[in-house]
Amino acid sequence: MPALISTTPPSIPGGFRAEMLAADGRRESGDSGVDCDSPQDIEFTTSTGEHPLRFDTERRAHAQGRNTTTWDRVHTPVVVSSRRGSKEDPLEMLRRYKTVMIVDDSSSMEGGSWVEAREALAGLADAAAKYDQDGIDVHFLNDHRVGTNMKNGVEVKRLFDHVQPNGITPTGEKLEELLLAYMDRLERAREQDPEGEFKLIKPINFIVITDGAPTDDPESVIVSIARRLDVGHFPLMQVGIQFVQIGTAEDTAEALRELDDGLAHQHGIRDMVDTTPYTGSEFNTELLVKILLGGINRRVDRYGAAAVV
Repeated sequence: MPALISTTPPSIPGGFRAEMLAADGRRESGDSGVDCDSPQDIEFTTSTGEHPLRFDTERRAHAQGRNTTTWDRVHTPVVVSSRRGSKEDPLEMLRRYKTVMIVDDSSSMEGGSWVEAREALAGLADAAAKYDQDGIDVHFLNDHRVGTNMKNGVEVKRLFDHVQPNGITPTGEKLEELLLAYMDRLERAREQDPEGEFKLIKPINFIVITDGAPTDDPESVIVSIARRLDVGHFPLMQVGIQFVQIGTAEDTAEALRELDDGLAHQHGIRDMVDTTPYTGSEFNTELLVKILLGGINRRVDRYGAAAVV
């Protein structure tokens, strides 16, 4: 299904409802459903298989405080396990999951953090979409735009170009909105259609990209959902949450570490949270595996990508 952008807050989040394309010829033309106001700023080719992405390079260079070439590239490495000569790809695990990205678009993300988040999400989208045929969903903390079924970094960057960082960091509120919708659907399907719809609902992998400590209380939301999953005897890997920290702010790092390391022991619940720093470096195998699997694979959470690569 082509990627869609919704600009109104859905009653059920984009990843959990059927989407229909308007009869505007986009399906025939191959349009992804993502509009771009400045097509000259974004260019895409697959001839090399490397997904080169061209966009407003002077702005990006200024934001990051560095020089840049005309072409900037997001490389998605081939991920193959090297353990015992294995040729297994640890990211194959993603085929079983629905991947949902949540992006911090608060005021603190303006400038370099927004550029880094844009690059990070584009790289993650390219990698995750290789394993999820439905593509990934992208939500923002404040903006109501929702990108659904996005299958490459180009679509993600076009979505970013329509969003301006503004406001606070309501991480808990957004997680609650999406997690409650998912849990309601999951529990209802198990009760009403255990052999049908329930078996079609994938486990879910949330990846939250942020540069600041939450202004609300995601801890209570995570604890509540974890207890609900435990009471319902759902698999331990039914829900995973990965927090990707943009930048190096220590207060943010500490707040995210508390969500990662303290909740399971303190509240006697399942561990379903991981945190990973991202400093704008190019994605390599280890970083991709840590970010994409850390929330749903406890070995990767505890020991890093080396546990499976």
